[in-house]
Amino acid sequence: MLTRLSRRDWPRFFDRLSAALAGRDVQADTAGLDAALPGEWIGLISLSYDAAGGELAILLEGDRRLVRHPAQLYVHQDDDMLHSLELIHPGGHRDFIVLRHPLEVLT
Repeated sequence: MLTRLSRRDWPRFFDRLSAALAGRDVQADTAGLDAALPGEWIGLISLSYDAAGGELAILLEGDRRLVRHPAQLYVHQDDDMLHSLELIHPGGHRDFIVLRHPLEVLT
C-alpha cells in the first residue's frame, strides 16, 4: 500500500526506521539520488529527519545525501514491512529509495 505520510509523522517514522536499520545489511536502489546508477544496489546505513532544520539525511555506503525541505513523503508498506520510499522536492523532483528486501518497521 502506498501512503502519503503527514509531515508531523515524519520524525516518529524515521526514528522507527533508524532503529530497524541499526546493525542490518540493507541494500537499496536509490534512483534520483545520483548515489548509484538506477538498478544498482548500494548499502543503506541510515535515514534520519531533522524537523527543526527540515533536512532528511540519507547515509549510504561511501556517500551521504541531504534532502533539504522535502515537500512530500510516500511510503510503500504492507503491514509492518517497508518496501520503498518516495521523496518529492518542492520543485517536483522525485527521489526513490527501493529496498532490496522489505524491512520490518515496528509501529
